[in-house]
Amino acid sequence: MKILLISSGFNKHGGISRYVAELAERFVKEHETHLLTTKYDYKVENLIIHKKLMVEKPFWLQIASNAYYNTKYAKKLKEKFDIDVVHSNGSESLFCDVLTMHSCHKAWVKYYRSWDLFRNVAGFISPVNKVVLSVERKVIEKGSKKIIAVSKGVKREILENYNVPDDKIAVIPNGVDLNEFKPDKVKRRKIREMQGIADDEIVLMFSGYEFRRKGLEYIIKALPQVKEDVKLLVVGKDNPEPYKKLASKLGVSNKIIFAGFVPDISEYYAASDIFVFPTAYEAFSLATLEAVASGLPILATKVNGTEELIMDGYNGFFIEKEPNDIAEKINLFIESDSLRKQMSRNARKTAEKYSWDKIAKRTVKVFEEVVRR
Repeated sequence: MKILLISSGFNKHGGISRYVAELAERFVKEHETHLLTTKYDYKVENLIIHKKLMVEKPFWLQIASNAYYNTKYAKKLKEKFDIDVVHSNGSESLFCDVLTMHSCHKAWVKYYRSWDLFRNVAGFISPVNKVVLSVERKVIEKGSKKIIAVSKGVKREILENYNVPDDKIAVIPNGVDLNEFKPDKVKRRKIREMQGIADDEIVLMFSGYEFRRKGLEYIIKALPQVKEDVKLLVVGKDNPEPYKKLASKLGVSNKIIFAGFVPDISEYYAASDIFVFPTAYEAFSLATLEAVASGLPILATKVNGTEELIMDGYNGFFIEKEPNDIAEKINLFIESDSLRKQMSRNARKTAEKYSWDKIAKRTVKVFEEVVRR
């Protein structure tokens, strides 16, 4: 089979760019695989690269021009190289055979606008939203033959917001590298020594680039009610100042370490004991998959992705965006070392269902279905 992948970025840092890179590594072993991209920061042997320029600013023009030129180039490449399947992501192209939806932007905009009057107005007038929504509607309803949704929740949102039949959408989740993300005593010791954390201290971990949406404030507000001294590792690039002020006000500053962006996040998962994620909205967070693969029980809100990943009481607990509930669940793990260790083992077992090898095979089956038509 000849496959053309479309992705603006190609590396193992971001969500979509990592998704495409992981699949490409596996596709090239059995298929002639091409990549149409703008930024190529990760090398895959035998992958055929087609690079193009992209307008950088303003962002709305970047999205519009990228979709236009990807559509143009994809059609030419399909004809020139006799491509069987063109696989695109989100609003990357108006033309493809298979489209992976990592989220439903229309559903997100509705949610964002519901927050308050300012966001309602901002969401309505945003040129970025107008462009993305226009591209999203066209590629979902007319520009693709088959859609892959990364969670049941994303499929549900697509069906609620667009005119497509149920059988056009297959649900295939994101994957995780089980060799990169796993319990690791060496990494655990390294980070704990670097951050001044004792071997026997329980470490909570939070990871994300949008602290507000992902609910960091609720974890900080829960800390005064946690029974024993714990440390909270906050990993991610966002402004920490409002959260440092909140921690100081609550008297828990000494319990929180703001690590910022880290080059190897697997080390921080390995150094932690529990992953806490009271997020407001997700499609299917890679962070949750990385956490369970690292053997961390999860405390997370019941949103897209986690509703499928978490088995309440088996590999973690569902939580509310409410400090009392979060503290109560954390205390369960503090009170029972055996519970925490059993859920840690169960979390790793859960992750094994999401290996990239398995995800790639399921994706190829969708490609084969399209080719047979």
